[in-house]
Amino acid sequence: MATFRPHSSSSKPLYLQSYPSLFLLLFILFLISATSFTFASLLNPHSFTSPRIPYSDHCNHIVPESPIDPSPSAVFSRASLAFDVSFFSGGDSFFNRNQPRNGDIKSAWFRPKSVRKTLGDGKIYKVEARLTLQISRSSVSSSYNAGELGQKKLQITQIDGRRIPSFDFSGFWSESTGQVCMVGSTQGTDLKFFDTRLMLNYSKDSNIYGSLVKGVLESVNKQSDFKTISILGVRNTPLNYEYKLLEQSRLDCGTNSGTSSSLEKVLGGMCKVFEGRRYMFGLMYRTDCGSNHSCSPFGSDVEYTPGFMTLLSLLCDGERMRMLLSFSNTSSFSRLFPFDPRTTLVAEGAWDVEKNRFCGVACRILNFSDSLSNAVVDDCSLRLSLRFPAILSIKSMAPVVGEIWSVKPESDPIYFRKIEFSSLNDPLWRFPSLRYEYTENERVGKLCGAGKSRPKSKGKHYPDAQTSDMRFVMSVKYSGEGNMLRSARASPYFVGDRLYRDLLVRGQGVGLTGTPMNVNSVTSSFTNITYRIRFLNPLFESRGDIYGEGTYDRDTGELCMVGCQSVRLNSTVAMRNKTVDCSLAIKIQFSPIDSKSDERLKGTIESTREKTDLLYVGRMEIMSRSIYVHQAKESVWRMDFEVAMVLISNTLSCLFLGMQLYHMKKHQEALPFISIVMLILLTLGHMIPLLLNFEELFKSSHNQQSLFFENDTWLEAKEIVVRIVTMIASLLECRLLQLAWTARKTEDHHHREGAWNAEKKVSYVCLPLYITGGLIAWLVNRNRTPKRMVYIGKPRARSLLYRPVNLKRSFERPPLWKDLKSYGGLMLDTFLLPQILFNGFSNSDSKPLACLFYVGNSFVRLLPHAYDLYRSHSYGKILDWSFIYANHKVDYYSTAWDIIILCIGFLFAFLIFLQQRFGGRCFIPKRFRENVGYEKVVELQQTGEQHQSNDS
Repeated sequence: MATFRPHSSSSKPLYLQSYPSLFLLLFILFLISATSFTFASLLNPHSFTSPRIPYSDHCNHIVPESPIDPSPSAVFSRASLAFDVSFFSGGDSFFNRNQPRNGDIKSAWFRPKSVRKTLGDGKIYKVEARLTLQISRSSVSSSYNAGELGQKKLQITQIDGRRIPSFDFSGFWSESTGQVCMVGSTQGTDLKFFDTRLMLNYSKDSNIYGSLVKGVLESVNKQSDFKTISILGVRNTPLNYEYKLLEQSRLDCGTNSGTSSSLEKVLGGMCKVFEGRRYMFGLMYRTDCGSNHSCSPFGSDVEYTPGFMTLLSLLCDGERMRMLLSFSNTSSFSRLFPFDPRTTLVAEGAWDVEKNRFCGVACRILNFSDSLSNAVVDDCSLRLSLRFPAILSIKSMAPVVGEIWSVKPESDPIYFRKIEFSSLNDPLWRFPSLRYEYTENERVGKLCGAGKSRPKSKGKHYPDAQTSDMRFVMSVKYSGEGNMLRSARASPYFVGDRLYRDLLVRGQGVGLTGTPMNVNSVTSSFTNITYRIRFLNPLFESRGDIYGEGTYDRDTGELCMVGCQSVRLNSTVAMRNKTVDCSLAIKIQFSPIDSKSDERLKGTIESTREKTDLLYVGRMEIMSRSIYVHQAKESVWRMDFEVAMVLISNTLSCLFLGMQLYHMKKHQEALPFISIVMLILLTLGHMIPLLLNFEELFKSSHNQQSLFFENDTWLEAKEIVVRIVTMIASLLECRLLQLAWTARKTEDHHHREGAWNAEKKVSYVCLPLYITGGLIAWLVNRNRTPKRMVYIGKPRARSLLYRPVNLKRSFERPPLWKDLKSYGGLMLDTFLLPQILFNGFSNSDSKPLACLFYVGNSFVRLLPHAYDLYRSHSYGKILDWSFIYANHKVDYYSTAWDIIILCIGFLFAFLIFLQQRFGGRCFIPKRFRENVGYEKVVELQQTGEQHQSNDS
C-alpha cells in the first residue's frame, strides 16, 4: 500500500514547516511566565524574598550573626514575636501622600515566617519575617460634632487604593536582651527598591507591662529619600503570659445593676464571644456631663469626648482575658483595629463567678509624645466590668454591657466619672437563655387595641408567629416623595419571652408533640413579639436599626408595634437613659398564606411626634414581596415540573421531526412542496435561543435563582439536559431544511420554477407581516411608561437615619430585546402560516407534511399557553421570575394572548389538514376556484405541448 507523503522541498519535519514560529512563541510565553512569577513573588504576601544587603554590615553590632542549629527541635514559636495591632509615625513620603488626614488609621503588621535557634550564645534565634505598613480609612464612617445635639455629618470614605508596601526581612533576635535586628527591602510607589533595617525591642517581662513592642524602620542608604518610621505595637501572645492585676480587679468590681447570666449559659463561654472579632460598644455618660472633659477617660489630653469603644481580645484563657480598649468619636467599619496610643487602654481581668461578671483593670500608655520608643504601660487606675444581661427590653437590647471608671480621687486631674457602655449589633444566638421583658404594654394597648376581640377572617389563614414566615425583606417608600428610598430586612427577635432563633433551631417553633411551643402568648390568637428592622442602604450606619415591640394577631394577620430608634446617632455624647426614642407606630398587615398575590405584606411606620420636633420622622410606607415557606416549596416543585415539561416537549419535538423525516423518505415526490420559509423559521426559532443561552451550560450559578435557592446544582444539570435535547431538535430541523432545499434544486425546471414562484409569494406576504409586527413591538416598547430609578443624594441636615433624603431621579425603559424575544416566540407559535400560504399559491394537493409533524408540533407550541392559563389561576404572580416552562420572556403570555394563540394554532393545523386532503385552495370560494382550475388546465396544456416538441 502506498504511503501518503506530503510534497516538500525541505528535509525539515512537518510540524516545523507548519509552525515556523512555534519555538519563538514558546520562548515568549516562557518570558511572560517568568515575569509574572517575579511580580507575583513581590506582591503575594505569602511569598518571601531574601534581602539584597548583608546583615553583618548593619546589624551585627546589635545582635551578632550566628549559624542555625540544624536539629529539628530548633524550631521556635512564631507567635511569640508577631503583632497585628500597632501604630506608626512618619513614612508619609513613602506613601506618596502630601499630608495625613484626620481619619487615617496607621497600622503595621509583623508576621514571622520562621524562627529557629542558633548555635550562638545568649539564646539567639534566626528570624525571617514580613512587615506590612498600611494607611487606611474606614469604608463607611459617621463623623460627629461633639456636644452638638442634632448635628450630624455623614462622611463617606474608602480604603486607600495604593499598593500596600511589604518588607521582607531576615535577621536575628536575642531573647536575653529582647532586641531584634533585621535587614530587608521593598519596592516603593515609583518602582524603586528601598534597602532598609528594622530594629525591634521586645520587653523581657511577659505581663501587661511588657505588652508593647517598639521599633524603628530606617533606610540604610543615606542618599535615599525614605524617612525613618517609628513603630509602636502590642504583642499578640507573649509566651508564658502572667496576669499581674487579677487581685486588684477582684477588690473593686462594683455591683450588678440587673440580673446577669452565668458563664455556663453562654454558648462556647466567654472566649467564644470575644475571640476572633472586634466588639463595638456605645458609651453612655451621666446626664450632667455634656462635653465636659471630666467625664472623658482621657481628660483634656484628647480634644473630643469619645462616644464609642472597641474591644479586641488578644488572649483568652478560660475565664481570664487580656485585651485592648480603643476609644473614638466614630463608629467605623474598618478592618483595622484603631490603635492610637492616646486613646487606647491595655487591660486584663477574669470572670467573677459569684457576681456573674468580668472584672478587669485597664492601664494607659504614657510617655509617647516625644518618641514612641519611650512609651510604657502605666497608670493602672482604671477599672472595668462586663456582664451578660439575663433579661432584655426594648430600650436595652445589648447582650453585653459594662462599665468603666477611675479609682483616683475626684481631685485628681485624670479622674472621670463612671461610664456605662453597651454592645452594638451583636448576635443573640450565643445567649440562648435570654429572656425578654415587655415594657411598652400600655402604649401598645392604646395604639393597637391589644387583647380586644376582632372578627376573624373567614376561610383565610395567616402565618404562625413561631415560624420563619415572619421574616421578610421589605421596600420603604415615603408618602409625598412617591419613590422607593431603600430596602430593609425585618426579623423577630423574641416571640413571647423566647428567643426567635432558638424557636427556629428547635424545629420552626414546634415541639416534640407536634404542637407549637409555649411562648407566653397574650391569648390563643394574640402573641407578644419583638422585631428588629435593619436598613440595608450602605450609605447609612447600621446603628439606625428600629426595634419594635407589640402584638401579632394570627387570626387577622395584623402586626402592631411601638418602634424605638437610637438617638446616639445625633450626638457623640450619649446620655444615660436618653439613648432611645420610642415614638414610632408600626402597623403591618400580612397577606393570607394561601394568597395568590405577589404582595406578602404592606404597612406603615410613622412618628407620633410633632413635625417641628427634631426627632420627627415622616410617614413611611412599607411593602414586601417575600414569599412564605410553603410557597417556596411549591415553587421548587413547580420549577422541577416545568423543567420536566420542557424536556418532554423538546423530546416530543425530536420525535415529531423524526416522523417527518420518515414521511419524506416514503414520499419523495412531496419534498419540493415543503415551504422553505417555514423550515427556516423553525430552525432559527430553536437555534437562536440556544446560541444566546449556550453560555449557561458553563455557568456555576444563576443570578436570579440563587437569590432564593441555596444550591441549584440539580436545576442546572436538568437545564443542561434540556439544552442538549434542544440542540438535537435543531440538528434535525437543519436536516429537514437540507433535504427540502436539495429536492427543490433537483426538481425539473418547470416544477422548480412553480415552487420557487410560490415561495417568493410566501416571502412577499410573510416578510412585511413579520417586519410590521416587529415595528409595532418596538413602538410599544418606545411609548411604554419608563421604569423610574432612584439614586440617593446627600442627606439633609438635622435628620435621623431614615429621614427622607434628596433624591435624584432617572428613567429607564424596559429592554427592547425582551419584547423582540417575545415577538419571536409568537412567530414560532404560528409556524404553519408559511406552509398554508405556500399550499395556496402552488395549489398543491400533495401531502408534504406528516400528520404527527404539524399536529404534534402545534400541540407542543400551544401547550405552554394552556399551562400558563392554569398556572395564573393556581399560583398567581408569585415568583414570576422563576418561570422555566411558558417563560414570559420568550413569548406573549396573558389571558387574552393565551386564548388568541390557542385558537390560531388549532385553526392553522385544521387548515393544513384540509389543504392536504382537498387541495391547497379548498377554502377559497368556488367561483375563484373555477378561474384557478382554468389556469391549471392551460398550464397542463402548455406542459404537454412542451413535451411533444421535445419528443419531435
